[in-house]
Amino acid sequence: MLVYGKVKMSAAQNKFLNLRKHTAKLTFKIKTIFSSPYGATIFPFFLLVTAFLFPPSIYSYYVKEPDYMFLNIKMLIFGVLCLFFYYIGIFIGSFKPLFNFNLITKKIKINSFLYIVLILILSLILQFVFLIVIYIYFSKVSGISLFTVIFLGYGDIIKTYSKVLKIPYGLGAIQTILAPIEFWLLYKIYYAKNNIPNKKYKLLKSFVTFSAILYIIENILLINRPLLMIFIIGWIMIYSYFNKVKIFSILFKLFLLSLILFAITSIIRWASTGEDIVYMIIGKLLGYTIADFNRMVLMIENKLSYVSAGVPGIFFLLPITKIPGTEITFFKIPDYSYFSLSAVNNVGLNGSYNMATLFGGIYQVIGIATPVYFFFLGIVGSRLFISFKRGKNFGIILYPLFYASVTLWMIDVNFFILDFLYYFYIFIILTVYSAFFR
Repeated sequence: MLVYGKVKMSAAQNKFLNLRKHTAKLTFKIKTIFSSPYGATIFPFFLLVTAFLFPPSIYSYYVKEPDYMFLNIKMLIFGVLCLFFYYIGIFIGSFKPLFNFNLITKKIKINSFLYIVLILILSLILQFVFLIVIYIYFSKVSGISLFTVIFLGYGDIIKTYSKVLKIPYGLGAIQTILAPIEFWLLYKIYYAKNNIPNKKYKLLKSFVTFSAILYIIENILLINRPLLMIFIIGWIMIYSYFNKVKIFSILFKLFLLSLILFAITSIIRWASTGEDIVYMIIGKLLGYTIADFNRMVLMIENKLSYVSAGVPGIFFLLPITKIPGTEITFFKIPDYSYFSLSAVNNVGLNGSYNMATLFGGIYQVIGIATPVYFFFLGIVGSRLFISFKRGKNFGIILYPLFYASVTLWMIDVNFFILDFLYYFYIFIILTVYSAFFR
């Protein structure tokens, strides 16, 4: 009986161990899905469903326009169809690589600590230089201290003057080129956990984290929400890939953090208007999220088109406005903003908001072929994610941008935005840097 009991106990233990293994595998798969191109669609899909079900009376009260989204089946089917083609693209892109690139040189031996520290020092220097330069030039052009504007809630002045600030020697682009550098640092510090002595690792990790937080603070002060959200989403994606996290917990924290940051930047920018703060924040939040689907509805019903209003169609397909570091400019965004806002106002919607989701933006250019565009985006995302998992600089730098752009599809963020070329420049620089060290 004892032997039989032991056998029965052993079988029970085996079942328990197998259950733990399966649970661990499932947890890993869920975590991998979250950080994959599939997981990036959680937020836009959530907003699509929210727009479909959101009470029209509440929406109209805060956004001050009629609601065309409520229980709109055409909108829901179109959005889901685009997502479906995107998923097919991811699946197909996971097969054979389109190309391989290896830069082979004679490498200099260097330990992981110093390898990361050199880029960290560069990042911190660039951040402090940018803060000093932007403070001096803003005060010079506006005649007002930057910090005075921030603390008095006149942040909209920052947005106005930032469009006319001409900072020499390319220093104005520091804020943009810092994001891919920070992504590279975060990836490397999480990856190097077992390659650096514990005390050195903790010290280095604290400085990398400080550098990332400093970058976030800079974007909050300058009310640069696009860069802010792209960076936060990219950071969370990288963190979740390397660490054991509870997916639902991190999604809730990301959602809560986004709300807090949106509230802070809204207060800095619009507090001086005298409008009720809570009403203003809720209105702006809806205006920058589900209101975009309201515009999309009119686009897929051919009642609204920014292209017909004067915005070139190529701007939505490949929105690279200029080539950084040169005088070559393709598009003038202020002019296009005027065209699109006027078009929105002309169809009876709130003329303060012109974003129409990436679904709507692409539809007004290629119509029913829109899902094919998302199919190709899926292939691009799949290849970048594979490069990211393999620790290649191409994926480390560009995949966080791609992931964030998909997450922000509801505000028509396209992967091929102006930032794309800055990221590509940093990829080349860090690839050359990595090629000489091991």
